[in-house]
Amino acid sequence: MSTGRKPSSADVQGLAAHVDPAGGAERPSIEAARRRLGGRATAQSRRAPGSLVQVKVHGASPAKGVLLWATEHHCDVWFEDGVARRARFHAVTPCRGRLPEALVRVAGEMRLFTALAEGARVRWERGSEIAEGRIVEKCRYGAIIVSRDGRVVAVGFRKLWPTAVHGVA
Repeated sequence: MSTGRKPSSADVQGLAAHVDPAGGAERPSIEAARRRLGGRATAQSRRAPGSLVQVKVHGASPAKGVLLWATEHHCDVWFEDGVARRARFHAVTPCRGRLPEALVRVAGEMRLFTALAEGARVRWERGSEIAEGRIVEKCRYGAIIVSRDGRVVAVGFRKLWPTAVHGVA
């Protein structure tokens, strides 16, 4: 965007009727992309996203995971199998003991994503290349972004990072 202003939601809908899911053949609507990314992050998570947690599973040992988002009633947790699942808020507690390296990596990716805000310049993986743009709408598990060439894309938190780290572009 060359105007230097943060696009509004109306601008996003005017830019494209569909979202390109990082180069895929399917072109879902912006609303479908929002749902897939957990919905717009309009409030703060009730617990810190990226926290290492364990979930009490009835009749089994606790399952370890990474907290993605929490409301007063439930928590969304990323588990070692690469799938996020919803658990009751009170069944999720801080993790005790070591976690697999893959979960530690996901936790770091979620904490990095949590630090981003709407309007932030970001990079993401698009196939085998790196793309750049600006976050126009932050969701719970990813963001809707306008790329430098004006395309609107939906990107999950694991493929997204800031263009500048510690003030260096």
